[in-house]
Amino acid sequence: MKNRFILLIVGALFTTLCYSGGMPDKQKNKKESSKQKIQVEEFEDRNTGCKIRYEYYKDANGKKVKHGKFTRKWSMEKTERSLWSGSENVTATFAHDKINGPVVINCEKFKWKRKSEFIKGKGRKITFVPSEAYVAHNLRLEVKNDTLAGSFNFALGNYKYEALGSVNEMGEMKGKYTLYRLKESDDLLRDLKKGEQNWSIVEQYLCDPDYTYQDATPKITEVQLGYPGTSRGEHLHIKIPRLRLSMNSL
Repeated sequence: MKNRFILLIVGALFTTLCYSGGMPDKQKNKKESSKQKIQVEEFEDRNTGCKIRYEYYKDANGKKVKHGKFTRKWSMEKTERSLWSGSENVTATFAHDKINGPVVINCEKFKWKRKSEFIKGKGRKITFVPSEAYVAHNLRLEVKNDTLAGSFNFALGNYKYEALGSVNEMGEMKGKYTLYRLKESDDLLRDLKKGEQNWSIVEQYLCDPDYTYQDATPKITEVQLGYPGTSRGEHLHIKIPRLRLSMNSL
């Protein structure tokens, strides 16, 4: 009876060791299998010439979930009929359909409007002047779960976004957030070249999620990056942090 009991213990130990020894291999196989599921989609829009490349996997329902590197680039020349011209190159990293990691932006895109002026002796002259300018060279935005993280200070188009402080795991801002709007100019391109753009404060908030009484309702809740003329769903959307108004001065 005693010998039989000893044999049972030895057998149980042997089974445990075999199972434990096989675990790393199973985990390795599972990891390799997961890697094999990542696929790449790459295409060019025939109408716009916009090139998009992204990595993804398919969920249980067969839906594509962005996971990995994402790049989009396009360029278009100025014509009399086009409202936009310029170029844009954006790279980002997705994790389970959310932007997580740095977003790098290189762009020089312009929105144009018609300008009518009367010239003495020549009559009325119609020209096109830029109404919005998106100029960025290696602009790097830190993003976590689709939301801007940490401190930031950047301008895109007619707005400039500035945050001094930190952003917690819930995507809530602690510090000061300011939104600026570009003042009207008679020559936007000249101001850009000289670096003489003038900004006015649209809104400014002191935020502290630990000592708050209500949420702010900001004028702009997200930064959109995309090809002009395409639908909102085809743009990249980067949210500004949640602004919970502080009860105290920071």
